[in-house]
Amino acid sequence: MLHDTCRQQPVAHSSIIERRPWAAAHFFGLVIVALASPTSVALAEPAAKPAPPEALVAQVLERNAGLAALRSAVDAAEARILPAGALPDPKFLGAVAPRTIDGFTTPSGQERGVSGILALSQELPWPGTLGLRENVAHYQAEAAEDDVMALRLRLEAATLAGYAQWAYVHEALEINATNQELTDELRRVAENRYAAGIAQQQDVLQAEVQLQRLKEQALEFKRRKADVRARTNALLNRDANQPLPPPVTLPWPSNLPTYTALRDLALARHPELAQIDKRLAANHEREALAEKGFYPNLQFEVRNNDFRPASQTQLQVGVSLSLPLSRDKYRAELDAAKADSSRLRYELDDRRAQLLGELESARASAESASKTIELYRDELIPRTRENLSAARSAYGSGGGSFLDVITAEEQKLNAELNLEKARANYFTACAELTRWAGGTLPPAEPAPVSE
Repeated sequence: MLHDTCRQQPVAHSSIIERRPWAAAHFFGLVIVALASPTSVALAEPAAKPAPPEALVAQVLERNAGLAALRSAVDAAEARILPAGALPDPKFLGAVAPRTIDGFTTPSGQERGVSGILALSQELPWPGTLGLRENVAHYQAEAAEDDVMALRLRLEAATLAGYAQWAYVHEALEINATNQELTDELRRVAENRYAAGIAQQQDVLQAEVQLQRLKEQALEFKRRKADVRARTNALLNRDANQPLPPPVTLPWPSNLPTYTALRDLALARHPELAQIDKRLAANHEREALAEKGFYPNLQFEVRNNDFRPASQTQLQVGVSLSLPLSRDKYRAELDAAKADSSRLRYELDDRRAQLLGELESARASAESASKTIELYRDELIPRTRENLSAARSAYGSGGGSFLDVITAEEQKLNAELNLEKARANYFTACAELTRWAGGTLPPAEPAPVSE
């Protein structure tokens, strides 16, 4: 290897050069190539350390573009609160009489300058209208924040599900490599026995077939590994082929919270339900705004009319109001607001039922995966190992068939892979359970003590 070449002692190199002068140029060329190579000792990058799932979730929440877009939507919604409750801009009016620009003489003989009007007006919505508009904007901003929280929960669950698959393919590749070594050892044993005339050629061929099947399985696991890496990098908002650190070992199952505790927690704090509830509150304010449409808006005005003679120029103060004569129009707006509120109430009921269904499904999946893990860990895997050991012993003593050894080895492989799959399923189910519960899970009740 190139690293070993770089670690050779100088004395040895000197002796080579002294004994073979023609090798000097070749030796120094190797040194230059070694120093320039990215695989040299000085430039070698350290191996990536395993990263816990919490670190990956934190990176996704920091870099995900969709989450950043919703945060910007929250900023925009909060910025609309102040304008929603503000008065309309006042209006200024200035007008002149064109024939008085150069001055004119009044009927009494008095000379005058430019004649015109200066007016300032301010629209005043019916009392309570501005407060209702501000409340609508406030509820919309809160609903936007709930959208952010709901997306955070979805991203966390998706990231943890991907992490579970990332851990599974790593474990699966290790199990596959171990079984390839075992099968290759069995193949050598079969070859030796066949060469000694105490076994059939079919034993060697069976071992070869099993070894190639394991290699094919390893290719599939590598493809799945690349797929998980691509999907995780998409959540991180970066190129799909960027490397990911290796995973840590997934935790073993523990006691789960009761469904009642999870249901109460989800109904009280889940952002998807809170978001619909905020939208419903905003629509109730819109109903009140629609009722305000039956009342007139006021307009306060201050005017200085200079069209009159100087002795009659006066400051005028007045109030005008709109006349909502078309009652059907405002009644239709009120009916539309009430219909939207009814729609949101049904939508809230529907989403609540769906959420509780997802919650129960996730808890059932977690319980099933936990029992599957217990079954494989405590029962099936020990049995498959004992079966493989017995089959190898029987074959070594001449009392068993090589097919029994291959079958036992395959059963052990499948049991180990199924255990790791169940652990990944349990981790994914717990992530989904956390999502549908609206955040951190409540503490689980202690397991009952058997008599």
